[in-house]
Amino acid sequence: MDTKTIYSTKAEKYAKYRWDYSTKAVDAIFEIAQLSNDSVIADIGAGTGILTRHFVDKVQRVYAIEPNREMRYIAIRELGNVPSVTVIEGSAAETGLPEESVDLITVAQAIHWFDPEPARREMLRICRKKGWLAILRNYGTDQERNKAIGKLMSAEYGADFSVTVKKPQEKSVSYFFGNNEYQRKIFPFQFRQNWEEFMGALTSASYMPDDDNPLFNVLEQEAKRFFSQASENGYLMVRGETEMIIGQPSQ
Repeated sequence: MDTKTIYSTKAEKYAKYRWDYSTKAVDAIFEIAQLSNDSVIADIGAGTGILTRHFVDKVQRVYAIEPNREMRYIAIRELGNVPSVTVIEGSAAETGLPEESVDLITVAQAIHWFDPEPARREMLRICRKKGWLAILRNYGTDQERNKAIGKLMSAEYGADFSVTVKKPQEKSVSYFFGNNEYQRKIFPFQFRQNWEEFMGALTSASYMPDDDNPLFNVLEQEAKRFFSQASENGYLMVRGETEMIIGQPSQ
């Protein structure tokens, strides 16, 4: 499967159920990178715009760059009427932006899909001198619960890890910053999920089965059993953290 179409059947679930990023992490980006109303941002691998929307009306321009058509159309649907947002069909290797045109590049939950070498070249090309790169990722922090959910995300319940075979070979995060130092900060968060939200988030992963998969009902039954045991009054408390890595990339 082409990595650019891997989320095509999951775009609506992704937009509706994927975890948001800590607002405190975004505040820290503004402070460290000294962003202002004049700043220009490229959100690469923007998906449906979950991170992009955090910058609306706070900077001059946000370019939401996304190769997947279905994800991009949702970003256009949700943010297309916002004057400061421009949604672009592009990729980490080919953003379509001019040289030295952005003050900050953001990547949220997508960097493991990038082909590292061309992505890094493109980042250096579009980033202004003394510009910034911020990488954000969310993690669940309840290890016992992570282990239980991990059992649901298995071939027994329809997970198909062959969809990740074409994923490029990853490099460490430090690769994207070159010889420059970077900061790593952690921002805890928590929120409640009902059953629909839990199941939606679970099946928004690239390798998880869609509703028409023969094993989807088996997954749903086992997931409902877990939810009923772990939830209280119909809600599951989710505890996690946004990891934010930020620095000024160099050659």
